[in-house]
Amino acid sequence: MKENNNKEDSNSESQVNYINQLREFVRLLALKAETDDKMSSEILDILLKTDPERGISDEEIEGITGYRQSDVRKVLRLLYDARLATYRRGKHPETGATRYYWYIDMRSVGLAIIRRKKAVLEKLKSRLIYENNNEFYKCPKDNTRYTFDDAFEYDFICPKCGSMLELDTNEQYIDILKRRISLLEEEIKQDENKVFGS
Repeated sequence: MKENNNKEDSNSESQVNYINQLREFVRLLALKAETDDKMSSEILDILLKTDPERGISDEEIEGITGYRQSDVRKVLRLLYDARLATYRRGKHPETGATRYYWYIDMRSVGLAIIRRKKAVLEKLKSRLIYENNNEFYKCPKDNTRYTFDDAFEYDFICPKCGSMLELDTNEQYIDILKRRISLLEEEIKQDENKVFGS
């Protein structure tokens, strides 16, 4: 019985972590799209509580939140473009007009998070290559780093303060990048196992 409770706690903790990653992803999407991130987060929370069989209309979200329907639609479109939210078509119960009922498809969410992590992983790998392929110098006063080419151009003198630039060993940067890459690869592997059931 105790082992079963530990599994439930672990799954619950994993689900909370997953939802927090999703919230952060949506916050960054909203900021990038110059959309209110608080509003985007509130709409996401509503969609997470929505039964996928039923869905929820933009009109209903407007009624719950008080946000203008046009702003709600903008956020829904943002979530749809990121493949986090989807919809089904239906008819308005009174007018018969076409209506869209929105919901979160958790499998799509998992894929979106994996795509984002893979993009970050590629950036980290590019940075690791850059760190491995360059020699760096730094200012002893403000720790600004310069590549060998830049330092050579400045005659190994800091252009800001006139101090002599010092060779900067970048082993610590390389070690940090390698650890982050390794952790992220493991996270991606775990996420893929959850999404694809491998």
